[in-house]
Amino acid sequence: MAIQFNPEWYANFARHTNEKKAIASEISDLLVGKTHDSCIEIGLGLSPYFAEVLSPQFDGYEIVERRQVEAPLPQGVVLVNADWESYEHQEKADVIIASHVVYYFGDRERAVDKMFGTLNDCGRVFFVVNGKQADYGPIKLYFAEVLGRSYTFTYDELRGILTGRKFREYTVPSEIGFKSHEDLFETLRLVFDNYPEEYQRLRSSMIDYTRRNVYGNKFRIEQKILEVEK
Repeated sequence: MAIQFNPEWYANFARHTNEKKAIASEISDLLVGKTHDSCIEIGLGLSPYFAEVLSPQFDGYEIVERRQVEAPLPQGVVLVNADWESYEHQEKADVIIASHVVYYFGDRERAVDKMFGTLNDCGRVFFVVNGKQADYGPIKLYFAEVLGRSYTFTYDELRGILTGRKFREYTVPSEIGFKSHEDLFETLRLVFDNYPEEYQRLRSSMIDYTRRNVYGNKFRIEQKILEVEK
């Protein structure tokens, strides 16, 4: 079942992290020296940050976002209000950016396959998901353990979907800044949006966990960029 995107939780998360800046910078560097004219970005979030940074490197840049979003777009950027999983895209692209959207697909394997079907020959997809190390991996496993449920990282699931395809993997460190562990609990709601009621119920346990295991005022997440060529 697809996870529902919560704009309020996303906005709070975005205010406290350098995640998008770090990812956009890395993808921008990876585009240097490679042929590309057109780009499709899947999922806008709340603002066209990637488009602002990356669209000058393309002749055509399109964002496919299923929610109705009213945000000013950079010149030349086209916003299509559609669900990627059901949208019938007419034109192919040289680059597709799928940053932190795999979590929200109902049929992840089909959605990923559709991306490769939308690429031109020798085109590339940049997938971005959270890695399993730093502070992120252990807290996800702790939460699953407390619930008594098994947990599969989207990172592992995506690598499984990409079996048989050659890809390059890059690690991009990012941080969530916080003033108190109570504030961190609120910021991390987005990370646990597949179990919102359980996360709230375990508030005391989760805050106690971060007090014991997250040092300083930074919660660290290793972003993984998987660059896959068609």
